[in-house]
Amino acid sequence: MNYTVERTTTENINFRILERKLDDELNKIYGEVQDNYLPHNIVKDLKTIIIYKIENPIACGCLKFLDNDLAEVKRIFVSSENRGKSIAKIVVKEIEELAIESGIKTLILQTGMKQKAAINLYQSMGYNIIENYEPYVDDINSICMEKALQIHKENINE
Repeated sequence: MNYTVERTTTENINFRILERKLDDELNKIYGEVQDNYLPHNIVKDLKTIIIYKIENPIACGCLKFLDNDLAEVKRIFVSSENRGKSIAKIVVKEIEELAIESGIKTLILQTGMKQKAAINLYQSMGYNIIENYEPYVDDINSICMEKALQIHKENINE
């Protein structure tokens, strides 16, 4: 199956459609507890990846810059009918490439304790569980992870 990758921002209407599906799914998993995360899930004008199958948006993810060499992976989602096809890996790899191009050396992310598939995905891609960072410190429902990125070294003639 052929997929198209679009680099855009969180203002893209197709991202907003996927984000609503993500929020609906998280509300089903966590119920009222998910309300605690609403302020942390508001994303505005972030670098964003959308994956399309034909012309249908099926997956997304965002990159939130925190400082010169640190960014957070946000809002990773693959529509339920497209799971199990390694699309989430494509999204994460694209987010990582955006980060590297921007000079980011380390990515962090937060996911939920009940999201075993997400935890397994991130670990399989080299993310390690770390102490929860703000605003997730002391949050027993959160798992925080980190990955040091391999910066591509360009060949420079001296």
